[in-house]
Amino acid sequence: MCAERQSISISGSGHLGGGEYVRVSISGSGRVDGDLVAEELRISGSGKVAGRTEAGQITISGSGRFGGAVRAEEMRVSGSAKVDGPVEAKELKSSGSFHADGDVAAEYFKNSGSFRVRGDVEADLFKASGGFDIEGLLSADKIEIQLGGRCAAREIGGETIRVERPGSLGSALLGGLAKMLTGGGMAELRATQIEADEVHLENTVSDVVRGKRVEIGPGCRIGTVEYTETLKVHEDAKVERPQKV
Repeated sequence: MCAERQSISISGSGHLGGGEYVRVSISGSGRVDGDLVAEELRISGSGKVAGRTEAGQITISGSGRFGGAVRAEEMRVSGSAKVDGPVEAKELKSSGSFHADGDVAAEYFKNSGSFRVRGDVEADLFKASGGFDIEGLLSADKIEIQLGGRCAAREIGGETIRVERPGSLGSALLGGLAKMLTGGGMAELRATQIEADEVHLENTVSDVVRGKRVEIGPGCRIGTVEYTETLKVHEDAKVERPQKV
């Protein structure tokens, strides 16, 4: 079956029917009319898949548009990607602009650009140093956020959550790039609820924070903090209602 598959390259303007391929490469303007199954999909120009996409590896350095669900072993976005549905990947890395209208699930999710998800985000390890907007729940075993722009999620939950504002020169430069990608704005995290065993927050605004060991760092404005073991609050932070439970 695999021996019958073809590799297709579109370097000008063209389209191909949906189906199974070894490799699909779009360096011009290309469209796949239907569902696509491929070992590898590369878009360095402008590419669109009208239906569902399933691939071993997806690399987008240009502009990619997906009309249905996307499933991949590895997905890398350094350009822009828009998915009109859910995304599932073992490894998802975005240093450009990423937008998904459905839920996103990945074992490893790293963002250093900007991304927006209209559903939930679920990962084993979530790392972000750019800006993001998650309309649903952000859930991961380990969450590491280096604030590089406006960051927002409705709720955030995990085992360990660490949110830090940029401090080094490298972080400042990265933060400047992320601000350009996200349209500027203050580098802070906003959520209605944050919950984990270990919580360290900086420049965070949240109605409720819950955890065993909680540290509220500089620039935070928190409504209620519920903790079971320890609570540390920086002098440049505001907690309205600290409660040991």
